Amino acid sequence: MHDNISLFVAVIEAGSFKSASKQLNIPSSTIGRRIRNLEDEFSCKLLSRNSHTFEMTREGRKLYENARFHVNSLDSIANELRDDVSGDKGHIKLLAPTNLVASCIHEPLSNYLKENPKIELELELSNALTSFYSSNADMAIRVGKQEDSNLTQLKIGTIKTVLVASPVYLQSVDKLEEPKDLEKVKVIVVEPLTTWELYHNSHLSENICYKPVSRRVLINDLNVAKQFAVNGLGITLIPLTEVKDELESGKLIRVLPNWHGKNRDVYAIWYRRQLLSTRASRLIDYLKNNTIF
Repeated sequence: MHDNISLFVAVIEAGSFKSASKQLNIPSSTIGRRIRNLEDEFSCKLLSRNSHTFEMTREGRKLYENARFHVNSLDSIANELRDDVSGDKGHIKLLAPTNLVASCIHEPLSNYLKENPKIELELELSNALTSFYSSNADMAIRVGKQEDSNLTQLKIGTIKTVLVASPVYLQSVDKLEEPKDLEKVKVIVVEPLTTWELYHNSHLSENICYKPVSRRVLINDLNVAKQFAVNGLGITLIPLTEVKDELESGKLIRVLPNWHGKNRDVYAIWYRRQLLSTRASRLIDYLKNNTIF
């Protein structure tokens, strides 16, 4: 009955069986049969019709005026759900680390939004996983695999970490040739990289774990750690994404260029029991394919 009422409303708004047939891609004979079934259901005539036109009876007009709002509302809800499933429009809430967005994710995010003008992005910059549980976010970007079995985690890239210092500072110390020489210099330690795992570029099995004891600065912000290094306060181990511009401009120089720190994998995460929307899934794929870490 509900389908036939929707059909009845569509016929009235189309103006004729022929027009409704074209709009709905249903044969006119089928439309006529279903309208007759509806009339049998209500035990009254809803339309007075001839071969070309029709008029609503009193009962038909009452049904149309009472039903059209609900039918159109359901159509609107269905269309909205189709848009949601298609991924072409809608709202995405994303949590991501402040520094990572500022250094390398802001550009692909901008390009994605330009290519998808009907997507609304709510971006919350946060490094705390605890906020993800209470934020009602669709997904989050995190550095390092999360130790939580309730999360689905998809690797979208890898960040290199490197040792850097300013030219002025390096001129003030003896030449550094081996990781053990770091014991003679001042260091800037940025959390969570408090222990420096260093790997040789040509021999990855050759690695050294160095835990700075004498720290000139201990800080929990990558950008400020970078600025301290630029200002000549010492050597720091920092993600390459944070210092690309400074290395190109010469404000910072690679220290022990034959060695690098431990790679840091970047993941998109969401609740395992939560169905990821198509639009969120497409954004993850876009970031994976277009972000340069």
